[in-house]
Amino acid sequence: MSRNTLSYRPDIDGLRALAVAAVVLFHYRVPGFSGGFVGVDIFFVISGYLITSLILKETCAGRFSLRQFYERRIRRIVPALFAMLAPATMAAAILFFPASFAQFGKSLLATAFFSANFEFWREVGYFDVSADQKPLLHLWSIAVEEQFYLIFPALLLFFGARSRLRLTVAIGTIFAASLAFSIWSAGHAPAAGYYMLPSRMWELMLGALLAIGAAHVPARLKLNDLTSLGGLVLIAYSVFRYSYATPFPGSAALVPCLGTALIIAAGDRAAFNRALSLRPIMFGGLISYSLYLWHWPVYVFARAAMFRAPTATETIVLIATSVALSVLSWRYVERPFRDRSSRWPWPAVFQKAGIAMAATVACAAILVLGNGLPQRFSPQVRAILAEASDHESHMSECFGLTADDVRKGRLCPIGAKVQEASFILWGDSHADALIPAVQSVARRQGRGGLFAGTDSCPPLLGVKRADTSKCAAFNDAVAKIATSKSIKEVILEARWAKNAEGTSFGQEPPDRVRIFDDLSEGRTEDETRAVFYRGLERTVRALTGAGKKVVLVASVPEVGFPVPAYLARAQMTNPSTRLTTRAGAYRERQKFVLWAFAQMRKRFGAQVVYPDRVLCSLSACRVALNGRPLYRDAHHLSVFGANQLVPLFASVF
Repeated sequence: MSRNTLSYRPDIDGLRALAVAAVVLFHYRVPGFSGGFVGVDIFFVISGYLITSLILKETCAGRFSLRQFYERRIRRIVPALFAMLAPATMAAAILFFPASFAQFGKSLLATAFFSANFEFWREVGYFDVSADQKPLLHLWSIAVEEQFYLIFPALLLFFGARSRLRLTVAIGTIFAASLAFSIWSAGHAPAAGYYMLPSRMWELMLGALLAIGAAHVPARLKLNDLTSLGGLVLIAYSVFRYSYATPFPGSAALVPCLGTALIIAAGDRAAFNRALSLRPIMFGGLISYSLYLWHWPVYVFARAAMFRAPTATETIVLIATSVALSVLSWRYVERPFRDRSSRWPWPAVFQKAGIAMAATVACAAILVLGNGLPQRFSPQVRAILAEASDHESHMSECFGLTADDVRKGRLCPIGAKVQEASFILWGDSHADALIPAVQSVARRQGRGGLFAGTDSCPPLLGVKRADTSKCAAFNDAVAKIATSKSIKEVILEARWAKNAEGTSFGQEPPDRVRIFDDLSEGRTEDETRAVFYRGLERTVRALTGAGKKVVLVASVPEVGFPVPAYLARAQMTNPSTRLTTRAGAYRERQKFVLWAFAQMRKRFGAQVVYPDRVLCSLSACRVALNGRPLYRDAHHLSVFGANQLVPLFASVF
């Protein structure tokens, strides 16, 4: 077991520097680093290697102690983490409105118990706020590592650290099982696969396999150089070629993880590893933990203060600020507390860590139970912010259905109470937002109908979306009801442009939505538009062929920023500010969709309803009326906003 001896390798600190640099540049939206999130996976492999090497070394020497192991972990992780949480909480108190502050409290509570990955997994959903509003989001990976530290020493002791064969089989089995689950979850449970330890364990186990010598490179300099260079190529490929659209972790994570393993296996004498050992790069590795902790809160709070993304110059300043804070954290927090000869003996280490956790839990509880402390703001500001939750009352019951729900007759009735529904409103969350207007008109005319809506699924037959697998089956099931004898009108509404163009809008993450059908994979913008048009034509033809009146509701103008929050900030700083968006930007964004709708009107007699005729003038689109938001977020109408469209639907029935 001679390979288990652990000596300091400065090249691994250099590898840490590369990992954290990739993460920081990715988070700060620096062009070219669209796959920088793989830096976290590099960290996982390194952690698996170092922790396993340490435990095996001490076990073989007969001096491994669980108490000492966890003391080292506390000294390494807890002081710098809680030193960041305190100013982050103060910044959130100054910059966050109540809903965001309460959500911050939940993530703070989870962080105190090293379970942030569970909290952020729980929050994932169609109406979840963007990552840019979660200053502690990056701590999910710290939680994963801590959970690994809790169980892994026991596993090593159970399987017997002195038996290399037994360890190799055990760790190899865990590696294979975790990798298989990770690949499965990428397509079936992506949120769980991303945040949870079972789908990340194989990355740590890959490092463990390196530590026990299950795979190594013979000590031949040229071979070592080629191995290290191959690892660099794999990491570079994933950093520069991956993006938000890459299913992850799954099989895609093999590329950066194998790259990391090759660099570690090549040894510190390989040419690239010697470059990683250069002092400036190595220093980046020494501060990598503190830099990882600080960079994301700095970015999120800067965005919150500016109410926009930073410019290129501001980005450089923010990164420099993060590095400066990291150096201070490393010098005055990390180093003193990691020194075991310091004035903190081990009982005090556990005691102080417990006190820090208890104080954090108490603070988090105040924020959560106090609903984000809304009394910090005036009644006028609180009234504006309340519009963010102004959605139709049955959304939790009626929206987000599956094909099975449709087949079992679980569609919600809307409009007047009648024995048999005579119309159907069909679409995504934008259709759900229209329910108040449609329902108002239907009730006046004594008409009753059904609502069929689910997240991220435009009502386009034969069209699939790469980011969700349920759309095709859901739409097929709804189409059977929409073409049934009793239905007279079918109202179709969705966030059309996001599907037709495949692009996000405003402050949303710059991810791409890919729709496809049996004729095209929708890889390019032209292909995506062609898929959209075929799906629209297929749907309208099927409905009109069944004798239905088809009503196409054009998209409401996308605003690009959270309207209630912006109006509240304006109320606090300059109440006379009038927020609007450019009507020209709306028309340009919807240009292809509006052309396609015009074709449906000419060819099949579909009726088109244009919300912009109420919400926009020639030059601007309103986001508020008499100081009250028309939207509950960046693109969904509030109930108040939807009710402004009632006159448009008078001719629908």
